[in-house]
Order: sequence, then C-alpha cells, then structure tokens
Amino acid sequence: MPAPFSPRLRLAPFWPAALALVVAGALILHFLPGNLAQEAATDLVAEARLLARGIELAAIPERAPDATLQHRVRELAADSDHRITLIRRDGTVLADSSRQKLEDVAAMESHRERPEIAAALDRGQGTAVRHSGTSGLDTAYAAVIARSADGQPLVVRVGRPLVALETARRHLTRTLLLSALAAALLVALLSWWLSRTLFRPLAELIAAADDLGRGHYDRPIEIPAAQELSTLARALERIAREARRQLAAVESERNHLRATVASMTEGVLVTDSAGRVRLVNPAFRALFGLDGATETAQVLDFARQPQVVDLIRHVLAGGRPDPAQLELPEPRRRRVLLHAARLAAGEGAVVVARDVTEAERLDQMRSDFVANVSHELKTPLAAIRGYAETLADGAVEDPLTAQRFSQRILDQCHRLGELLDDLLTLSRLEGTDPFRALEPVDLAAVVAEAVELVQATAAAHQVAIVRAEEPALTVAGDAEGLVRLVVNLLDNAIKYNRAGGLVTVRLAVRDGLAELTVEDTGIGIPASALPRLFERFYRVDKGRAREEGGTGLGLAIVKHVTQAHSGRVEVESEPGRGSTFRVLLPLRPPAPETRPGG
Repeated sequence: MPAPFSPRLRLAPFWPAALALVVAGALILHFLPGNLAQEAATDLVAEARLLARGIELAAIPERAPDATLQHRVRELAADSDHRITLIRRDGTVLADSSRQKLEDVAAMESHRERPEIAAALDRGQGTAVRHSGTSGLDTAYAAVIARSADGQPLVVRVGRPLVALETARRHLTRTLLLSALAAALLVALLSWWLSRTLFRPLAELIAAADDLGRGHYDRPIEIPAAQELSTLARALERIAREARRQLAAVESERNHLRATVASMTEGVLVTDSAGRVRLVNPAFRALFGLDGATETAQVLDFARQPQVVDLIRHVLAGGRPDPAQLELPEPRRRRVLLHAARLAAGEGAVVVARDVTEAERLDQMRSDFVANVSHELKTPLAAIRGYAETLADGAVEDPLTAQRFSQRILDQCHRLGELLDDLLTLSRLEGTDPFRALEPVDLAAVVAEAVELVQATAAAHQVAIVRAEEPALTVAGDAEGLVRLVVNLLDNAIKYNRAGGLVTVRLAVRDGLAELTVEDTGIGIPASALPRLFERFYRVDKGRAREEGGTGLGLAIVKHVTQAHSGRVEVESEPGRGSTFRVLLPLRPPAPETRPGG
C-alpha cells in the first residue's frame, strides 16, 4: 500500500490562507473595537460641549457635592444611557448622574488623575475608553472645560457604556469563528478532493518507484487521469519494461555463460578480488576429485593444491599470469596445465585447468610412431640397398647369387608393401568415418574366408586350424574389415605357435553380443606385455617378429576394427601355454542374403 502524505504536506497550499485568516481575525478583534470605542469617545466630545453650554453657573460651589447640580445632571441624563459628571478643577466630583444620593457622590474619589479629566484641564478637552468600575462596562468618556460666570473652570464629562460595541465584538467574533469553521470545512473538502485526484495517485507512483528501486519490476503501474501524473506513470512503466528486458538479457547471458562453462571439458574456477571462489564448473571438480556436494567456497580447501592458491594470489597481485603445471596423483596420476588471468577492473581471477595427460601421451605415441616407422622402413631399405649394391658390384654375373639376391630384394619389397598397406589401413580406421556403409555380415562366412586366406601360412608353420561349431551370427559391419580382423588374429596365432600346434576358432553368443574366439597353443605372452599388446609396432619378441616378417601393426588394426564396429577385444595368455583373443561385437538381425566378401 502507498504511504499516505502527511496532512502538513497535503494542506501545504492552504496554510498561508489559514494563517492570513487567523492574523486578520486577530487584528480585527484587537484593533477594531478600540478604534470604534475611540470614535465613540470622539463623538461624545460634541455632546459634552453642548452640555457645557447648557449649564450656567454664577460660581463654582465650594461644597461638594452640590444638590442643585446633582438634580440638574440627573435630569439631563434621564431617559438615556449617558453618564454626566461635573468635576471641580481639583478633581472633586460635584455631581454624577449615576449616583442616587449625595452621600454616594461625596464618597467618590478624586477624578483629577482620570486621563480624560487631565487632558481636559491641560488642553480643554480629553477622551478615554476604559472599563468602568461603577457600571461594570467598557465606557467611552469625553471631557471638556466649562466656565462659570466668574470665569472659574469646571470639567463636564460625558460617559456612555459601549454596549453596542460589545455586541459588535461578540457578533464579529462569532462571524470570524463561523468563517474559520467554513474555511476549515472547505479546506477539508479540498484536501479530500486533492487526496483523491492528486495525492493518492502520486502516492501510488511513489510506491511504484520505490518498488523499482528495490528491484521489483513486475508490479503493475496504474495510469492516473491527470496528464502530468500519467506522463510520470508511463515513464516509470517504460523504465520497468526496459529493466525487465535488460534483466532478461543479463539472465540469458549468465545462463548461457554458465551452460558454456559447465559444458567445457577444461576445468574453470572463478574468484572475486579477495580470492574467494565464486564459480567452479563440473570439469574442475572432476579433475581434482571433488564431488558435487562440495561447497563452492570450499573448493580450494578440499582440492589441497597450494599451487592453485599461489597462482591466484600472484594474478590478483598484478603478476604476470604464466602457465603452471602440477601433478595430480589421485584418483589417477595426471598432469594438469593451469592458465590464470585477472578479470577486468580487478574484480577477481579466472583459472583454467586442462588435463594434458592424454595429449602428452599422444605426443609420445606420435613420436614413437615416427621413430618406429622410420626404423621399420630403414631395415628393408637397407637390405634392398645392400643386395642391389652387391649385384651392381658384379654379383649379377653369378646366376645363383643374382637369383638369390633378387629374391631377397623382392621379399623386402613385399615387406615394405605390407607395412605401407597396414599404415594406410590404420590411417583409415583412425578417421571419423572408417566404414562408410555398414551392412549385415555373416560372421561364420567371414571366419571361413579368413581361414582360407591363411591356410598356406599355417601349412608352412605346421599349424592346424580348427573351426568349432559355429552358430549363425549376424552383425552390422564392414565385411572386408572384419575379414582383415580375423586374418590378423589367425596370422598372429600361427606365427607365434609351435610346429604341430593348434589354432581354434569358435563363434558364440555372450551377454547378447557375438563372441569370436581365436585360441592358440603357442609360446604365450608375458603378463607385463599385455597392457601394450595393441600398440602400434609393439612386439613382445622383437627377434622372432623380425624373422616372421610382421609389421607390428596387426593387433593395432584388430583393436581399431573392433572399435569401429562398437565392440571390444579381450586377451588372455600364459607364457608357454598359448593365448586366447576374444572379439565381442553387437548382434544385428540377419539379412536375407549375406556375402562373406561384402
């Protein structure tokens, strides 16, 4: 509800008028009666002069009061409200029409000091208005000098009670009170009208402006009828609408920023100017092993990484934001690269933590790959060059030697061809779309084709290949790639087997997946070599691998083909007792017709 205006403010336009009315009434009540009384006293001077001419004295009586004069003044004052008093020069009252008896006149005090008497004795006439103790009323007095036949002065004073003046004063007071009451009623009506038409809408607008100042921008604003107030109301409405629009934009931007930060794979931490954490994204929590229940303000405490705290302090102090690295032993050993920057206007700092463990591992793998490729290429090229130089030096004249060296050159060229073919295959498998079109493939047909391709190699190594009972299993895949997968597994099982050894191939269903198993009775693989078995160019027995002519990329191709078909490969081995490779692929409904070659 809007706060009402105080009466002092609502009646502000009327206070001057009320004050003027009060001052005017006070002045009228104060000065008008006195002026009227003075006018009445002045009018009595003429009457006093007439009386002075009407009183003829041969001489001023020596004794006071004088019965003759007392009788005379009572006759003159009869049938009127006038009071006539005759006073000797020394102030002794000779006669007074307001007294019945002479003894009452004799008891009157000297009037020598009465203002009107003193003025008359001094200037010939005098007037005064005062409350009369004799009549009990305010009375106007006029005094003049009359002279006896022998020239002695006598003061004739005429007094008249100001009854009409008192009546006028009461009437005037009543009129002023009624006027004040009417004015108060009028002010009350005007105050009510102003409150309804001006102050109440203005109070509503003030309350709306106060709500805007407090951030409540959804409050509806009523448009008053008054043009000036309606202009103000529409201005407030525009301010609220613009504020809502800007807040929505800021909220959208903030949500977008939060969503962006939350979806980043790099860890992000933002602090204020005092180093207190204000924002941390899930990637940062995961990187430092913090669960979602950890309070944002306590992230640095639970992370227990003083390097991060030191980096933040250094950046906030204005230092150069050089990147820093740290090792995280838990939950697994990782290397993290930290970048920090100071926010604009010194409002805080932002730290970006990036896990570079995999990147460094890939860099190392790339370096190893280049070194291995160089080595693998260098060996056959060196052999080819050696044989070629020998032939060039004259060995070509010896047919047997020339034949033998030429065959070895062809063998090395074949080895280079296999290496390049495997490298191209790996490059394609590591692409974003290794197999452009997947189709239903019969795994039994794939196994049959692969066994047929390696039969000659198996016979040369005196190794038997046995196919166990194979159920009809269909997967969605690339037939050529799957044949290459099985051939590599069989080739590996044959080359690292013993003379008279056995390779068993079987198909089965396990946990809703198609399972291809290749088991051999060969030399086996040490447990320490199993984690690196599918790396490119990794060989458990380098000497034997070179003798067999392998490229070191066969099992790497097996892993990538399996992953391209959304599957996985498993291996079990025991040195001296053989190895077992299992490839698990998602099953698909069989197609009406399948071809092993795709």
